[in-house]
Amino acid sequence: MRERLIAGAITAALAVLGVACGDDGGDAAGGRGEAIYQANCSACHGDDLRGASTGPSLLYDIYGPDELADEEIAAAIRDGVEEQRWDFGDMPANGALGDSQIDQIIDHIRTVQSTEGLDPTP
Repeated sequence: MRERLIAGAITAALAVLGVACGDDGGDAAGGRGEAIYQANCSACHGDDLRGASTGPSLLYDIYGPDELADEEIAAAIRDGVEEQRWDFGDMPANGALGDSQIDQIIDHIRTVQSTEGLDPTP
């Protein structure tokens, strides 16, 4: 029992150290990409990527990897997007995020899309 507790404590400490040093922990485990998404995107796109009153769900099939390339998502985050399909208004640019952070957000989005599946676009 004591060995399990020690092993668990070591594993937890290494995970925290990895996140602090920039390792996203394979984002499926809720790594840095999720934290960056929550801080910068969730207010509009929802904590679970299913949208909110200010932005669409990122689990619609039009945002999936077969329809929207990662670079297009990166450009939308970096440069913003004019309203095209929804009545939420323009998506503002987020100039505070660097390329690595944007890549981590995209990894998180793709991980959730893969795990949760995609919904038909209404």
